[in-house]
Amino acid sequence: MPSKILYPFENNIIQPLRIITEYTRYGFIEKNKEFIDLTLGSCGCFPIGFKRNEIIEYVSNNMKSIPYSSGESFTTNTAVLELAERFYQMSGGYSSVFSLSGSDAIEGAIKMAQLYNGKNKFLGFKKSYHGSTYMSSSISDATNITDIFGKDSRCIVSDYTLDKITDDLCAVVVETCSWQNGLHDPGKNFWDSLRKICTDKDIVLIVDDIAMCGGKTNTFFGWQGRIVPDIFTVGKAITAGYFPLSATLANNKIYSKIKNKLWPHGFSYSFNLSGVYSTLAYLDILDKENLLSNSSKFIEIVKLMCDNFIKKKLIKYYKNYGVVFNLYFLNNETSEKKFENFLLQYGISARLWSSDGGMLLVIPIDADKEYFLNLQDKLFKAFLDYKS
Repeated sequence: MPSKILYPFENNIIQPLRIITEYTRYGFIEKNKEFIDLTLGSCGCFPIGFKRNEIIEYVSNNMKSIPYSSGESFTTNTAVLELAERFYQMSGGYSSVFSLSGSDAIEGAIKMAQLYNGKNKFLGFKKSYHGSTYMSSSISDATNITDIFGKDSRCIVSDYTLDKITDDLCAVVVETCSWQNGLHDPGKNFWDSLRKICTDKDIVLIVDDIAMCGGKTNTFFGWQGRIVPDIFTVGKAITAGYFPLSATLANNKIYSKIKNKLWPHGFSYSFNLSGVYSTLAYLDILDKENLLSNSSKFIEIVKLMCDNFIKKKLIKYYKNYGVVFNLYFLNNETSEKKFENFLLQYGISARLWSSDGGMLLVIPIDADKEYFLNLQDKLFKAFLDYKS
């Protein structure tokens, strides 16, 4: 098997394959051992865990009758129209273009911006991440990709300062909150000033909300309450993780300018219809179980846990954006892979982000008391031994 599969960002010669045989509610089983997945499928793709079979059943039943919608020849179906309408209402008036992945959505956002103002230069920020395609990695500070494959010369990167925002820019691309940058928040003055300068210079402000959307912040879109974009992108958790879908959403200023122009993006499948069904099912669960309101109380629970870890000198400090946390350790010299392997001994699957040094922790928004007791017990034992 190893000779027939290649993994990105891994050494396929010496890196052993980990074979997961079953998923639990918030983790998985490997070699008959149960693990809790602290990232919920990477950056919280599965915000209500891995056992929501009602989503799979809803998608399966709908796919039996209408399995496909491409958007070509002006065709669609009621599910696509329903999701676009719900996003329009939830976002306060943004129109949707659905796509396959986060990288795909970012590429679409950049094309939208070009259609709007006709300019061809873009600005991103240090330690950001917007995708793995050529353009999306170029607008990121994704040097692990661009050092290998090169970078689009139209893209420049700023260190969260605004002096590089000049009149010739087409768009500024910024994350709602950068997980690769340790959940760094440049502050209210930055966000207010960024919005104002983009408005004054008629530069398109694109907010990458892919990692922070899906209910992690008391709202479905993570940018709400922080910044008002011209265009924003979502993905990952919008489907509850079960089927892939992303979207690029534009406000009326952008929409009214480009609505009658050729839209050269996507084609063939353009987006995954199963992802549309999955998102509709997830939105219904959020409404029925009132899950968005859980974020506030869960944040306080985890903050108390982390404060206790600090008092016991098990961690140095932590940051959070909604239910997404980053924990920093007293000893930050341990390599990423060594740290991950250490945690596996305690039934913990987690990531130590090499660009920042913190450990990512995403809390499921349907967690119960048992989850928090299990989380605290496993982390306390692991951190205590890690300290010693």
